[in-house]
Order: sequence, then structure tokens, then C-alpha cells
Amino acid sequence: MATAKEVTKLFMSWANRDGDLITNLKMQKLLYYAQAWHLVNYNKPLFPDPIQAWDLGPVIPSVYRDLREFRAGAIAYKSKGDEEKHFTREQLSYLKEFYAMFIKFSAHELVNMSHSETPWMKAHTQGANMEIRTSDMKTFYLDLYRRRKHQ
Repeated sequence: MATAKEVTKLFMSWANRDGDLITNLKMQKLLYYAQAWHLVNYNKPLFPDPIQAWDLGPVIPSVYRDLREFRAGAIAYKSKGDEEKHFTREQLSYLKEFYAMFIKFSAHELVNMSHSETPWMKAHTQGANMEIRTSDMKTFYLDLYRRRKHQ
């Protein structure tokens, strides 16, 4: 299983390739939604790292600490060219499709989305930096998928 840090490096290598700028805030939300939709599509987590409900939305603390030096600015990352090696063909296919759909959202759009959804709200109301349970994510986003499919 890949780690959230490996997904971060993969997304940054693609951002470099495409000329996209990603802040720590945006990366946190991209990781959250990548995890959520992987749970829906494959019935298992993409990465094992816990996600916490912080004031500005979902956060993977270990990734946050690695990227905090960039503050609100774009993350500087030098691609090594081997970022894809940590993923299966199925994971890469999923991540490419996910990235193409979600990179277009701004950090603040992603924050607003997460703030209006049950998994973050449920964890955040329990206290500062509470873990967002993957079971809550899967239940909520699977229901969301089913509702949109039937519209």
C-alpha cells in the first residue's frame, strides 16, 4: 500500500509536468478526496495514513509537517522521475483520472466542499484534530455517488 507522502510526490510530479501550482492546503484536500473516492471505487484505503479534521478541513498530519515550510505558497518539488513506481497499474489509472477531475478546483473550493460534508463535520464537532474515520468517508461518498448516479 502506498503512503500519503508517495501520493503527494506523485501529484507534485504531475503538477510540475502540467504547470499546476499546489499549496499545502490544496494538497491536503486532494489527498482526502483521493482517499475518499478510492474507498468508494475499490472498497479499501489508498494509503494507511490517518486524516484529521482541522479547522481548514481534512489534513494528513505527516504530510502537513513535511510541507509547512511552504506556508500558503506553492509547493516547490523537484521531480525524480520515479514517483509512479510505488503504485500498481490500477492505482495509477485511478489516480490519473482523479487528478484530472480534482486539480481544477481551488484550495478554497475544496475546503468549502469538505466543510459541507458529513465526514469532516462529524469529526470536527467531536474536538480539535479528531480523526476522520474511513468508514464515515466510505459511507458518505458511496451514498453521494449513488444519489448522483440516479439523478
